[in-house]
Amino acid sequence: MTPNLRRWLIPDIALVLSAIMMLYCLTSFNGMQKLFRDSDTGWHVRNGETILATKSVPRTEPYSYSKPGGPWFAWEWLADCAMALAHQWDGLRGVFILYLVTLGLIGWLWFQLVWTVKVWFLLGAASTWVMLTTCNLHWLARPHLFSWVLLLLALLAAERAPARLNGGWLFGIFLLGVIWANVHGSFFLGVIIFFLYAGQRWWERDSRHFPLAVFGFLLLGASLLNPYGWQVHSHIFHYLRDKELLSRIGEFQTFNFHVDGAEALVIGMVIVATGISLNWIQGEYARAALCLLLFAGALRSARGLPMLALLGLPLALAAICRACESLPALAGIQRYNWNLRSMESGFRGYALMPLLVLLFVATIRSPLMAVAAGFPEEDYPVRLAAQLEALPAEARIFSSDKFGGYMIYRFAGKRKVFFDGRSDYYGADFLQDYLLLPDTKPGWREQWNRWGFTHALVPKGVSLTEMLPLLGWKQIGQDEVAILFEKGLK
Repeated sequence: MTPNLRRWLIPDIALVLSAIMMLYCLTSFNGMQKLFRDSDTGWHVRNGETILATKSVPRTEPYSYSKPGGPWFAWEWLADCAMALAHQWDGLRGVFILYLVTLGLIGWLWFQLVWTVKVWFLLGAASTWVMLTTCNLHWLARPHLFSWVLLLLALLAAERAPARLNGGWLFGIFLLGVIWANVHGSFFLGVIIFFLYAGQRWWERDSRHFPLAVFGFLLLGASLLNPYGWQVHSHIFHYLRDKELLSRIGEFQTFNFHVDGAEALVIGMVIVATGISLNWIQGEYARAALCLLLFAGALRSARGLPMLALLGLPLALAAICRACESLPALAGIQRYNWNLRSMESGFRGYALMPLLVLLFVATIRSPLMAVAAGFPEEDYPVRLAAQLEALPAEARIFSSDKFGGYMIYRFAGKRKVFFDGRSDYYGADFLQDYLLLPDTKPGWREQWNRWGFTHALVPKGVSLTEMLPLLGWKQIGQDEVAILFEKGLK
């Protein structure tokens, strides 16, 4: 077999990892259900379908009766369209396939970064456990998974930046910025990465500092090419600074490291903390600063943990490997690792990539798959959907934000909801008032009467399920997760 043919046909470890991630998501992780455990998927799909049908991006809110017609930034509209196209192709199973392929791409890009920063072969392979365990905390069918791809591309571009500008790189960075600003609000992290690396190269008198600075400004400029222009930047800035709002949203809270299975996350954070110091000592100031930024973000919010594993972990491992190079006792291990890497670098398996995707798609769409893709019945009132559909069109149904996103999907946005997961739209004041209701906290009656509810879809286990019957509300249905009430005459 010629070297060229071997390169195309024999998979490298990056491709093997991608296949393992996809297989794990499909089987042990039960991704066809668990990727839909966040109901925001529902409104993302329906919003994308509306955009495709109307050929326009919404500017006013279309789904709620509690705050209808207000200014709304659908700032992930391009991701919504991708999800809608997948849904039109094959329902929620198509959405699952879209995100399964995205996870495979994330795994492949992660190993490109591991090799780019020169992590030892065995250490890089072993650390995949930490990366996978940390990232699957936030494996959801939502646009942030696309942003992980873009973050890895940005860091790879910063690490591999050319000494001189050329048209291919400029076009690539420009395209990255345009896509990113219309897919997810994390595009500002790409700008930070380029400017950090530009500062590092300038300090070293490295000619790459100029292209990196240009990339940063180009990415920032390209991010203005979205339907809302600079207003998206302003909206995201104010959203992330709204402590009153973010303090009430679970995924923005600090992760509970006492739960079962948190060992890998702790190990990852210790590695990155070590990498911050070692990178600084070794003069890799941009890497140290980026790791520090990611570490602080991970401590502050559970949403930051996957980014720490994807970006910070390889940079920290690279610093640890460089520190070990000076230890004579590890010289043999080092040579062995580089020999393995040299041998593995002759493989890529490019020809297998489309075949791998086709194999997974065929498996998922085969009658042998017992689990259907969709919102899990143990989390959502799936079995109450028929009763909800039979309610009058003008019914004002109380529901949680979690149920609201599911209802937007289930009724294609035609039945208005009280509340859903778009916290940036509803705002801190609305959320504060809403939180009085489920557990009937002081002042809840005033808020309840304010909205004129005719029906209530209440999660089981909250105080409201006991209080409503005392107020004359009649139970008309229930399933494993919720009770449906109708307003009585009392």
